[in-house]
Amino acid sequence: MFIKTIIVDDEPAICSELAFLLQKYIDIQIVSIHHNPVEALSKVISDEPDLLFLDIQMPELNGLDFAKRLNQMTHPPFIIFSTAFYEHALEAFNTPAIAYLTKPISESRLDDAIKKVKSLQAKTKIKLEKAPPVLEGHICIRKNNIIKPIQVSEITFAFVKDKELYISTKDSIEKCEMSLNELELVLYETGYFFRSHRNYMINLKFITEIIPWFNSTYLVKMNDANSTKVPVSRGKIKEFKSIMKL
Repeated sequence: MFIKTIIVDDEPAICSELAFLLQKYIDIQIVSIHHNPVEALSKVISDEPDLLFLDIQMPELNGLDFAKRLNQMTHPPFIIFSTAFYEHALEAFNTPAIAYLTKPISESRLDDAIKKVKSLQAKTKIKLEKAPPVLEGHICIRKNNIIKPIQVSEITFAFVKDKELYISTKDSIEKCEMSLNELELVLYETGYFFRSHRNYMINLKFITEIIPWFNSTYLVKMNDANSTKVPVSRGKIKEFKSIMKL
């Protein structure tokens, strides 16, 4: 499995050095290198890489703010920060970054970071493999020791309540043994499910109304038996507006 990688650093020499060091990892596939962080941001969001090497001190958009903007992505990349300034380390680890490399980059530290990426990627793959199968448009759940297939196209939304996952269709609500993160991985490829909130995932085809809410967020009314109103969190607003062309 290749690890799609993007490098963002305003210093071309640093990018070249890092690209050279990454050559020994046969599963690291560098898809692009960027010196302009503003241009790089749109590329990262559109290309959805697995791994992002990100400088912190850059003009126009620093790496810390860059990383925060990736929260809008359904599947943000693993982030490895690189910088010559030690004082940024604490703030960097308040982001979703998995490693922090100081320049000049140590090969041993880089090796440790790559091993961590591979470990996390493998865990994600295992979760996906353990998830109930989606076969010919169905997802199978267990109910009273009986396996019940639910057609994916009939799922209106999924939600977490009291640490349990529930799947809603137009006619019923079923408890599911998966986590919401696992379900998201399974349904992501359909193209019409959207993680609107940490506790909700919605089927965009079943939205009947979009209602402005406080703090510039939205509630979406779903076409289920209860006309349920599901929140869209602030961190998901930009992506949601783009998808819905608002």
